[in-house]
Amino acid sequence: MEVKKLTFPEVDDYYLKNIFQKTEKGVVAQCGSVVLTKGQLLPFKTLDSHEVTYLISGKLKVSTKDGDEKVMNGGDLIYLNKEEVRKTETLEDSKILFFLFNDI
Repeated sequence: MEVKKLTFPEVDDYYLKNIFQKTEKGVVAQCGSVVLTKGQLLPFKTLDSHEVTYLISGKLKVSTKDGDEKVMNGGDLIYLNKEEVRKTETLEDSKILFFLFNDI
């Protein structure tokens, strides 16, 4: 068992901060935090991992290439399959906690 403090990237840091990564029984789990500012756009992308994201505070619009669009408010969770092509528009300054899961 390991306890980590939830920390966020500093203003001058990259927008993403890795908190931990563990590999057990063929599964890689990673957790990190993100700070996005209003108006920031993360362009369409895919990941090598399934993603669960918890929006701690703020407001985001997440869109997939197939036309699905969701607005997230503080306290919302979203699951994104690793094959979904998605983009994120930051509607309000936001703090995010994410979890990535991938088979080795």
